[in-house]
Amino acid sequence: MLHTFGKFILIAFSLAVLFQARSLYSKDAELQLIDVFKLSRYDEDRIAYQQFEKQYDQYHVDTEDNSIAALMIIKDKKIYLLKDGYDNPEQIRNKILMYTNGNKLCPDLWENKISGNPNFLLVADRKVELQKNTSKEWVSSNYKDFYIKIRDEFLKKHVSIFLSLIINRKDTEMNVSRKEIPKRISDQGPSKYAISVTARTVDGGTVYYAEDADGDGITETFMVNTTDGFSWGYRSGANTIFIKNNTQKDIEKIIGKITNTAHHGSPEEQQIIKKTFPAPDKISTMINDIYRIDPDTNKYLKDNKINIEEITEKGSKAEK
Repeated sequence: MLHTFGKFILIAFSLAVLFQARSLYSKDAELQLIDVFKLSRYDEDRIAYQQFEKQYDQYHVDTEDNSIAALMIIKDKKIYLLKDGYDNPEQIRNKILMYTNGNKLCPDLWENKISGNPNFLLVADRKVELQKNTSKEWVSSNYKDFYIKIRDEFLKKHVSIFLSLIINRKDTEMNVSRKEIPKRISDQGPSKYAISVTARTVDGGTVYYAEDADGDGITETFMVNTTDGFSWGYRSGANTIFIKNNTQKDIEKIIGKITNTAHHGSPEEQQIIKKTFPAPDKISTMINDIYRIDPDTNKYLKDNKINIEEITEKGSKAEK
């Protein structure tokens, strides 16, 4: 009975990881901006980072912020939330209604863009707001250095974990997908390939995903999803790191080479493979053990004093 129950738990866990991975890998993964007052858990210390960018389209009204980054820290049951590129949705809502009800081209209503200078700060003790400030000058002057340091350290830590999974890909169920990007008939240039990479930690608790969608060799999307019960909301994509369509050069320096490394292999992997490459004499022994002339033919050759190896050696030499 216990053995059956154990098998059931293992199957259920595997299915959970599979469904988690499918939702994470989807290109349709949406960004559910974090709302600290909707969090159900505050007891665990935690860090999470979100970043989303979308190209402005004058024929389409963006009802959600199209350039936003957020760093959330839960420490000792207090929440610290910093945002970069923040626009007040309430102030923009009336503008959105004006353009959606009229037949006119729409300017980019979300004026603040990701710049590396946070312009929003919220500090809360559970669901009690302790401080809130949306002055870009004040937030940036007081917390820019903190924001950049923690953000970069957090991203680098997860990139290092992902790279370790790439190097140990045989135990991490790594999957690298490379697909040719369709191009116009008139385009005679070289083909480009979109690359996506998925891997999970050995314990199955964390799933990583990276993608180079336009085939330029640079990773624009990086997501980390952890099965610890924390969620930003329904269809919110990865819950630890959600970076989609990155155009920021400082973020590119951290995540930009992930997909390329996964596809072509890392120097560390090459060294490991080189160390474990079999010696030529062992392969020679293997050849002689596996492939033999049948006994009857071998006896015939010996009876007629024919050295087949000598004939083979002479025949393989190039004529001068």
